[in-house]
Amino acid sequence: MKKIVSLLLLLSLTLSLAACGGNQGQPDQSQQKEAPDLAKYYEDFMSTLAEDNTPAMGDVEGDAVEQMYPGLGALETKQLVIKTAMISSVAFEFALVEVANASDVQAAKDILQARIDYQIEAGAFYPATVESWEKAQIITQGNVVALICASNEQSQAADAFNALFA
Repeated sequence: MKKIVSLLLLLSLTLSLAACGGNQGQPDQSQQKEAPDLAKYYEDFMSTLAEDNTPAMGDVEGDAVEQMYPGLGALETKQLVIKTAMISSVAFEFALVEVANASDVQAAKDILQARIDYQIEAGAFYPATVESWEKAQIITQGNVVALICASNEQSQAADAFNALFA
């Protein structure tokens, strides 16, 4: 009987140690801060622009997401907000992505960078538009990756985005 009790004790100790050590080197998901509401960030930022300085923007949804951001649809996302100017001569675009898995952060960054590269090389037809795309930024905060191209308001848009995580 002592052997059975000893084996059960040893087994329970082994299992409890395995349970404690199962998260080696990885952050505890329950300790991670919840990402801010990306749609609210976009709306709040746009509301700071003067009426005569606010471009007409539209949602990018459905098939248009894959056309503009090939591969993005294959990533599991918690939040996806993509807005672009309705006029091609206006360099204003926000792609705000919260991926569900930390392992997808780099893939999201690469996809968003490909969009910037495409716009600089072939998509932006006007010198001022190309210049704005050259200033566009990819910003990563945890599992959130943002492409921000905001023309003359680039630094304000990036600062407002980074402030969400301060």
